[in-house]
Amino acid sequence: MFWALSGLLGPLPLSADTLWLANGDRITGTVLRHTTSAWQVDTEAAGILNIAAEHVARVVWSGAEVPMSDPLELVTTPASNLPENRSFSSSGGVDVALEYENSAVDTHEVDIDLRQNVAQGVWRHRWRGRYHREYRDGERRDNDWELAYSPERFVSRQRFWHGRVSAKRDWEEDISRRFALGLGPGYQFWDTEQSAFSLSALLTRNRFSYANHPEERFYAWALQWQFNRYFWQELFELYATGRTGRAFSGATGFQFNAETGVRYPLTEWMSLNMAVEADWVENSAEDLRDTLYHIGLGVNW
Repeated sequence: MFWALSGLLGPLPLSADTLWLANGDRITGTVLRHTTSAWQVDTEAAGILNIAAEHVARVVWSGAEVPMSDPLELVTTPASNLPENRSFSSSGGVDVALEYENSAVDTHEVDIDLRQNVAQGVWRHRWRGRYHREYRDGERRDNDWELAYSPERFVSRQRFWHGRVSAKRDWEEDISRRFALGLGPGYQFWDTEQSAFSLSALLTRNRFSYANHPEERFYAWALQWQFNRYFWQELFELYATGRTGRAFSGATGFQFNAETGVRYPLTEWMSLNMAVEADWVENSAEDLRDTLYHIGLGVNW
């Protein structure tokens, strides 16, 4: 399903040395993307250039010339872009939001979100840890944490196998514990310095524990997405992550968990973060409908 969508959702990132134009001119830089109608090249002297494909006569990838008459597969797969040749990269951060409101209702709230991504060669690893607590008039209303780990193993430039293991503990909801283990195929539609988007389809094994009901175990399918995009010369980052799915059987039916937000850099290592998170579960024991809004500071590395 995902393989057929790649041509619809966006062009794939490439890297190049030199584009030779039909009039004899030469452009040297990094090709950010390539479609049947245009090339987008990041040059050191002139910035990002958009060139109509009809003006490109041939391309030289890292010293190896490829005529434009050759098949597209030869043009779009330089050796430096193969998964086994990808260099080590690591990024992460922690976002902290604190709130105190002294009004008709005295509210204390804290949110902590830790994330880490590591990639090298055919492997990419994502870690996530979160904690949320809220008191109103001295009474605890929310108190929960969640941990998740997702290894991804690429079998081509875009296709990969995606694994996920996650655990959540909630002291206030009837669904007190959640554990999920999943595996399935994924597709990286594009991944550049400016933007990235991937989808994964997972078969998951789930275990729900309840405060007032028997434990439940069930299989489910899940669709997971990861998206980010920088705007206005990388002053803003828009990101969206989440997953949705439905159980094959059992008391638990539909599940949906997603977060959408923006980050604004204040310094090279600190950012202002605003996000909205939704956690919904349709369940015969208790339907869960949580929507959280976060505004806080982040430290990035």
